[in-house]
Amino acid sequence: MVLYPNKLPESERVCSGICTLEEVVVVGYGVQKKANLTGAVSSVKMDEILGDRPVTSVSDALLGAMPGLQVTGTSGQPGSEMSFNIRGTNSINGGNPLVLVDNVEMDINMLNPEDIESVTVLKDAAASAIYGARAAFGVILVTTKKGSTDSSVSINYSNNFSFSRPANMPHKASPMQTVQAYKDMGWVNYRTGENVDTWLGLLEDYAQNPGNYPEGYTTIDGLRYQLQETDLFDDMLETGFQQTHNVSVNGGTKSLSYRMSAGMVKQDGVLVTDKDAYNRYNISSYIRSDIYSWITPELDIKYTNLNSSLPTSSAPYGIWGAASAFPSYFPLGEVEMEDGSSLPINTPRNQIILGAPTEKKRDNLRLLGKVTITPFKDLKVIAEYTFNRKSAETTKYDNKFEYANGISNFNKESSIANSKYEITSGATDYTALNIYGNYTKTVGKHDFSAMAGFNQESYTYHEVKSARWDMINDNLPSLSQGTGAYENKEAFSEYRVRGLFYRLNYSFAGKYLFETNGRYDGSSKFPSESRFGFFPSVSAGWRVSEERFMDWSDSFLSNLKLRVSWGNIGNQNVDPYQFVPAMEAFRPNWVVDGSKPTALEPPALVSNSFTWEKVSTLDFGFDLGLFNNRLNMVFDWYRRDTKGMLAPGMELPGVLGAKAPMQNAADLRSKGWEISIDWNDRIGNVSYYLGFNLYDSRTKIMKYDNESQLLGKDADGKLYYREGMELGEIWGYHTDRLYTEDDFDVNGNLKPGIPKVEGYNPNPGDVLYVDYNNDGLINNGTNTGLDPGDMRIIGNNTRRYQYGIRGGAAWKGLSLSFILQGVGKRDMWIMNELFYPHYDEFSTFYDTQLDYWTQEHTDSYFPRLYQMSKGNTAANTMTQTRYLQNGAYLSIRNITLSYSLPKKWLTPWGAKNLQIFFSGENLFTFDHLPKGLDPERTVTDDLGSRGFTYPYMRQYSFGINLTL
Repeated sequence: MVLYPNKLPESERVCSGICTLEEVVVVGYGVQKKANLTGAVSSVKMDEILGDRPVTSVSDALLGAMPGLQVTGTSGQPGSEMSFNIRGTNSINGGNPLVLVDNVEMDINMLNPEDIESVTVLKDAAASAIYGARAAFGVILVTTKKGSTDSSVSINYSNNFSFSRPANMPHKASPMQTVQAYKDMGWVNYRTGENVDTWLGLLEDYAQNPGNYPEGYTTIDGLRYQLQETDLFDDMLETGFQQTHNVSVNGGTKSLSYRMSAGMVKQDGVLVTDKDAYNRYNISSYIRSDIYSWITPELDIKYTNLNSSLPTSSAPYGIWGAASAFPSYFPLGEVEMEDGSSLPINTPRNQIILGAPTEKKRDNLRLLGKVTITPFKDLKVIAEYTFNRKSAETTKYDNKFEYANGISNFNKESSIANSKYEITSGATDYTALNIYGNYTKTVGKHDFSAMAGFNQESYTYHEVKSARWDMINDNLPSLSQGTGAYENKEAFSEYRVRGLFYRLNYSFAGKYLFETNGRYDGSSKFPSESRFGFFPSVSAGWRVSEERFMDWSDSFLSNLKLRVSWGNIGNQNVDPYQFVPAMEAFRPNWVVDGSKPTALEPPALVSNSFTWEKVSTLDFGFDLGLFNNRLNMVFDWYRRDTKGMLAPGMELPGVLGAKAPMQNAADLRSKGWEISIDWNDRIGNVSYYLGFNLYDSRTKIMKYDNESQLLGKDADGKLYYREGMELGEIWGYHTDRLYTEDDFDVNGNLKPGIPKVEGYNPNPGDVLYVDYNNDGLINNGTNTGLDPGDMRIIGNNTRRYQYGIRGGAAWKGLSLSFILQGVGKRDMWIMNELFYPHYDEFSTFYDTQLDYWTQEHTDSYFPRLYQMSKGNTAANTMTQTRYLQNGAYLSIRNITLSYSLPKKWLTPWGAKNLQIFFSGENLFTFDHLPKGLDPERTVTDDLGSRGFTYPYMRQYSFGINLTL
């Protein structure tokens, strides 16, 4: 359990032991006392982890908040969504945790964090088995705020104004350093024609006498020599601004409670113009009636409207590619052409201005009706029905504009030959029906509870995608205003889930705890003969601290509970219709009577053995509370086995012409542990807290039909798995050193006994690898686990030892809090524009890449460089230990300073509370990577376009929180 108080001046935040153990935690279709939990469950209050931070999504707020919950993202783009993972990899087929909002599935990114009461994570099978088919990857339970009974009307308004700048930007080498690198690579005349020695002389003169070159360049023999240093990143960026406003009204009487809220987020990103924007509007309404003692109806309505946009460009390199690849002397602005006209240069800034943004619009309407009937004491029957309508529309326009190409002597070019307008519209209808009953009974020291119910859900999706080329008016693109070819596509998808579930609890004297859950589930994603499955779980707990023989520890031991659990869950995370041998229509690359005909793909092979993947988890844990529960610790160790994963069932001969059918033919096993420790206390008028959580997991393939143990990826880019493989492993070569002059004879030939990469003739300064099989050639053998040649496992890109640290203190209304988050161990193979000097023939140099080999500088980090990245560049950049990076990091996620005005100042004005705050988000990251590379990104081989994409933001914000 992870609980972090935020409003520390409130005395109740430092709970007594009784208070802590009496807390209730949301579990599947109900709540339980924290003291009675036997499964692996973590829970946080949203107000306590959100505080006054300038975050707009629930996923941002949950980062580092709970052990076992991994939150990752790939972009700092306004409104970008992050992904969740609970306890590592469950299946080679991927999958995400089930997210339920008030017991019903919903997109968590469409929620306003201010409308959330708590978030609970069910991590083991014992806790999540009750959700059956969709719970194999864990469950995230979101409980939204409701109205309060017997309370006067309360109005709350809060705002947050935030200013942002990129947190980690790369910096290019200076023009002098760049041109010197050209010379070191052997250029006499650079590929654009400039004489390198002349260029260096001009740069030296420019450094001494910049006034001699007022335009920042000079022209010699018709060639333009750029001299002035420019910063394309800075030219395309500005300070971003975000504002958030939230207002809520809640209250109630003995027979009625209600809450209404509205929220707005308006974010303008850091790119010039307002084309990188994100706007979200949330409306929520809840009402509950207790007019009759035996029946309680509830109605919850939520609506979200979301609009986002991001500039794009069809010009070569694109926006981010141009920013990454163009050198530090690349000119800005416009250039005068030979005919006297002016054209914008293809800088990232100009591409943002000239290009059209990709716009996304989303609407989400959710209606939840709930009725609770109490026919007699101890029994409650609950019926819930939800209708959720989600619609999305994406418009993309590849418009045509002209520019002067700054890397090819300012030739006039067009961004694209033919403009293209594309619109994609999709709608999802989701319905869910839950009917369940809860019965509780206490007889002496025996506490019983039983819950049983029925669940049915349906999901229907429809998408239409249309495109048209050659717009008549580039300023008003539409499908009807095009004159070129058109393209239409349509997609449908649907599935149903139906299940019966139960939970039985027994407790004796509050010391011996037993629980069993189960679900009989059916999914339309599987053939009718293998559609249903039963998935049980069982767990037990022993509150050792309640035993008489532990009376001696009463002075310091508040709680000690031992837990054990086992459960089995089915996984239906597969695409619908996979058991149907469908034929897909497509347009082939041949012409009949002047047009492309419609053809059909051959049907895929389908196995008659196609059913659930089954995930079983064994968990041991303990809860420890000391010193009146001021110090709390929770520890869990688990082993999770996924059996019958869908994979190609056998290796088939290539002459078959089809892939092997998917069968339940693979197994994997994950092992891990997690721990959380928190301390809450008060010294005089000072309240303070400190929390820490840490977790780790590793996953291995236990069964897979890959007898030849193929390594790498197949033709479709999918990873080859093999028995015994640890997920995340990185295969590569062990680097010995760089070749030296002593490795070659007087004729330049490699001396005997010194290996070389097969197919390449090395030079001094190239990378020398370890020849493990002593055959004189460095290669990957047959690229199999049986014969990997000189390759070995050199690292693993799995995030290990993920942790979060939270703390804070308060004194007389003034409070300070902080959040740290990080990863203790991770290997990263990054080979792209930002890491390796002159990565390809169109690349440039960064100031972190200047330690390369030359005849005068042989003790270098990077090897010898070649013109246009040809020569032995491919051999030098093979996956290897020399350039394997350390992906561990520590991030200062947030620091917030707030002040709550004394109530005696507010009462005359009719206010209950007024808080003023200042906050910094994503303030600094301590890592081992070159500047500009971010260890938090999930993509390691190519972080966006040529190694760079929308950066993460550093934000500074202020605002108020007012309650009337």
